[in-house]
Amino acid sequence: MKKLIFLFSLFIAFQAVAQEGIRFRHCSWEEAKAMAKKEKKPIFIDFYTQWCGPCLNMAENIFTLGSVGNFYNDHFVCLKIDAETGEGVELAKKYEVASFPTFVFVNPKTEKAIHISGSNQDRETFLFTGASALDPKKTSVYLMEQQKAGNTKPEFLLDYAYYAASRYNRTESEKCAEQLITKPGYSLENPKVWALFVKSIHGRDNKLFKMLCSDIDKYRKIHGTQAVDSKLFKECNYCPDAAELAAIPDFEGKTFLTRKNEADRLISAEKYEEAARLIDQMVADPGAFREELCIYFRFMTRSATYKDYPEFWKEKCLEYSRYMAYNMSNRDDATTHFDYANQLEHFIRTNPEIQKHLPEFLQNQPKYGVKEYSMRPEKLKAKPKRH
Repeated sequence: MKKLIFLFSLFIAFQAVAQEGIRFRHCSWEEAKAMAKKEKKPIFIDFYTQWCGPCLNMAENIFTLGSVGNFYNDHFVCLKIDAETGEGVELAKKYEVASFPTFVFVNPKTEKAIHISGSNQDRETFLFTGASALDPKKTSVYLMEQQKAGNTKPEFLLDYAYYAASRYNRTESEKCAEQLITKPGYSLENPKVWALFVKSIHGRDNKLFKMLCSDIDKYRKIHGTQAVDSKLFKECNYCPDAAELAAIPDFEGKTFLTRKNEADRLISAEKYEEAARLIDQMVADPGAFREELCIYFRFMTRSATYKDYPEFWKEKCLEYSRYMAYNMSNRDDATTHFDYANQLEHFIRTNPEIQKHLPEFLQNQPKYGVKEYSMRPEKLKAKPKRH
């Protein structure tokens, strides 16, 4: 029995270690360099600020993942550095950090950056960022040198496009992708090019989207109808030109988007009653697109809290926000419920007839505690004003 308990305890301990997130070292820059030299690892630095929302998201939702921790702990000495305090100020200058978060990978012997990335990355992209720092031909330093030298080999173009996409540099990733598809064997039939297109190349003006539309049946056979239709739906989600959308090959969800985009056009034209009639039809029969309708309402109704709409449209926005809060499938997403509660409170406070029947506390800011209802975490400070 004791042996069983001992083995079970070992198993639990192993599981805890295996699922650990990134272990950031709490030490000085000099100490970090010494550790990295001793362990024969590059240094990974997360440059952040206390007011940066994406930095907090990375810290709470990505750095804490077991798969991320396993990879980064195995391959790097990891540091978190506040770019606005202590030695972080000089280090941020040294590595030319201009936005947050910025991820810098450093050779501890030379103190030179070997790879730089940044922005709010998902798990897959952040693991790609770390892996790129370990591959001499995929580091940002190498890729930038090759780009300046005019390298147009397909392998380089693919690597550079992926890197640019990881930094949300849409212009560069699209430029590389458009060059790439002119190379033999690197059309949208290539799984790697298709993966790049699906995840990182957006809009309808690029050559990849036009290539897809020019031979839609071929790509459905290669990549599957669902994958192709999903990409078309995503890129046509906002297409105010009805004629442009009509000219795109049919796909699952095209009718839904046609109606949604028409509703957007009517709202922009301030034809609120016509827009409401169309949207009410969509609510009554959303088909397979209830989730997409909820997402549409999330963004469409927010403006009711700060724009001077007629009372009729304010009420409809609140109605659609309520539908979203009741029907969004992810019940753990606090933003959904915050948006509805925020709009409901705003509607109550700005309606004179309702105010007559309100208790006094609802008509004023809270007397104690936080004064503003928002999604800002308590630990996230306000962004300082620059003079």
